[in-house]
Parts: sequence; C-alpha cells; structure tokens
Amino acid sequence: MSGAARTGDQPADRIQDGIYFRKGQTPGKCYRLLLINIRSGTRPNEARAAIAAIWTLLAELRRGIVRDLRPLEAGDPEVIVPDGGLTCLLGFGARLFNPSLHVPRLVATDLRPPELVSLRPNGVGTPFLNLPWAGEEQRRPGEADLALQFIAETELAVNRAVVEIWKLIDDQDLPLDFVTMHAGFSRNDRRSWIDFHDGLNNLESSQRRGAIEVVLADPAWMKGGTYMGVLRVSVDLAVWRSLPREHQEILVGRNKLTGCPLEEIERGRNGELSLKFMPGCPFGEPLTPAQQAAFRDPPRPGDPLVQLSHIHRSNHNRGAPDTDANNRVFRQGYEFLETLADGKPCLGLHFVSFQRQLARLTNLLRLNGWLRDVNFGGATNPRAGEPAPIQFLSVVAGGLYAVPPNNDPFPGAEIF
Repeated sequence: MSGAARTGDQPADRIQDGIYFRKGQTPGKCYRLLLINIRSGTRPNEARAAIAAIWTLLAELRRGIVRDLRPLEAGDPEVIVPDGGLTCLLGFGARLFNPSLHVPRLVATDLRPPELVSLRPNGVGTPFLNLPWAGEEQRRPGEADLALQFIAETELAVNRAVVEIWKLIDDQDLPLDFVTMHAGFSRNDRRSWIDFHDGLNNLESSQRRGAIEVVLADPAWMKGGTYMGVLRVSVDLAVWRSLPREHQEILVGRNKLTGCPLEEIERGRNGELSLKFMPGCPFGEPLTPAQQAAFRDPPRPGDPLVQLSHIHRSNHNRGAPDTDANNRVFRQGYEFLETLADGKPCLGLHFVSFQRQLARLTNLLRLNGWLRDVNFGGATNPRAGEPAPIQFLSVVAGGLYAVPPNNDPFPGAEIF
C-alpha cells in the first residue's frame, strides 16, 4: 500500500498513506483509530505474521475485495465492493517496546525511538500543564502496541475495515486483542464545535514533507517515516458559551463570523475593548494570493494581547517548517460526538498531528510562551476588561506512535 509520490526533483517519499500532505490530496470524511495489543506470550515471528495478515487484508479491502465474498466454486462471480477511498496507516506505540508487558520480548528495547513514551496522568509524559485529563467517567484508552488509522469517504469503508480485522483475528486465532476504537468525522463548514473557523493555519503542501519526514536514522528503521500524536480533546461548550463574543474572539485571534485575523485591540477610558480585524478578508470572497496567505497565517501583531491569542501562541515562529525551533506540525483534525452515561453529549476534536520529531509536538504543548500556561489562549494575568483564563478543554485519550515508512510485508516489519 505504497503512497510514494515524486515532488519536483525530490526522490519519491515512502511515507504511509493516510497522511494527506501531498499536493492535491484531500482527507476523507470519516476517521477511525483502532488500537490493538499483542498478547503476552506471543513470539516475535508470530506477531510479525499476524500483522502481515492484517496488512494483506487491508490491501485487499482497498481493492474492494472482502474475504467472505470471495468465489469458492467454479462459476461463482467475482464480487468487488465500493472501497470508499479507504486509506490505512500503521503505527507502533511505546507499549510494544516494553519488555515487562511482553514475555518473551517482542522487540529489542534499543529499537524504541527515544521520544516515543507513554503519556501519563502526572509527571513526565503528561500533556501540557493547563490541558488536564478528563474525569474518569470520560476517559478512554489512547495507547496500545498497534494503532491502525482508517480514513475514507464513507462510514461503511472505515467500519468495514475494523469488522474485517476482527473476523480475521477470530478466524485465524491471531494473538491480538482489540483495546478500543475512536471514531471521528470531518466538517464541510471548516469550523469547530466552538463555531470558529478551524484548520486554516496549516502548512502549505510544499512545506509539509519537510516538517513530517524523519531524516535521521535514529533509529534506522524510522528513517523516511514520521511520528503521529493523537489527542482526543473534549470541549466544555457550557464554559465556552459563557464568554461574550468579543472575549471569544480575543482568545482565538479571529473574527467569529468572517475568520478575519485580529490585528489590534483599542482600549477606552473605562477599559472597554474595541477589536480591529484585518481589512479586506471577508471569508468566502475572492482574495489575492497575498491576502489568502495573510488570512491563513497572519503576521505577528504588535498588540501584546493579540500575540497571546490561540492562533499566535500555537504558531509564533514562522521560519522554515523543517527548522526544529519552529515546532511546526502537520495537523489532520476530526471532530467527535458521543453520549455519556448521564445522557449529556461529550464532544470535541481528535487532534492528530504528524511531525519528524515528537519533540515538536511536546514542545508546542509544554513550553512557556507557546501553550503551557493556558488552556487555549489569552493572557495568564489579564488586565481589567480582558478575558480571564478559562479551562474548557480536557484530554479524553492520547497517545504517541511511530509510523515507519512503507515496507514489505508491512511498515516496520524489520523490527520483529
């Protein structure tokens, strides 16, 4: 399932499908993340064979071939089902490299990428300081030995991939156990649950490969691959909707209706605020290339409070994306909506990012001046009239994964 593509004079990349970084690619509407553990007592060759069987199954599904619909007798027709544009991605979590969880050991511990660690509720490995874990009633598993990401245009295609894997495990008694599955969907209004435009400030297609592709052989099996971070982030709409619109716009850094970037905040004699937005950029109207670039990635403002908005905190360096200090990541976001036991909705975003070093993601989430001292944006110590810090985001599930380059019989097969 190679997704290699040649860009200009660059050699073809070996980055797996399911990362829509290449020019002209658009992610499908439906997202599933299936987490699987390898049973203790499994030998490396048995684990390798089981993963290879799943990868072969997925290659067939991408061609519209379903195992239970194969012809068995002479004269049976060949049945091909709609594939839905299915893409499949395989990642390995830190758990796979833990010898205490796998006896006999599955993978040599020195093959674990140094930054690939388990996320923890407290201490090293936590999300950033002011993004807490959700309560126990909302928490979901986010880490496993294997992560399989499915993206397609239809719910059927992504769900069928999950069901067909379960059938294969059952039929062949593979030494694998489902941990959980996370479901998500895209929005065609380009907005998020807080009603602001979302995903506007992402990397240009020409910059993405440099930001996500691993170029150092540390470890060697990851060169040419990438790293995936997944945070399933819950949004407390009641807290967010308690804010007046102008405070919401200050925290985000954009006009709620048009998406125009906030440039300046004028303060009246009595502390009242007047927001000034970038002129000439109503969303949906024709823009020049320069206006489009400024709308998507506005220049750093002079107003200190505007500098602390979400869009500037999450991207306050604007050098080359392959420069480590800029902490640029390529993001693919998918919304989610569930019902809790008490009948209330649990909703939010799958923040899925790809980067050539996991430190890019963890730095963005933990460094002061970026997002460490706030839950979303704004000033930690606001002046009168300015929005006070709020906490309306929490982590329901999270995990970090190594996504090796394409290889036969499956990506990363050489480590077993």
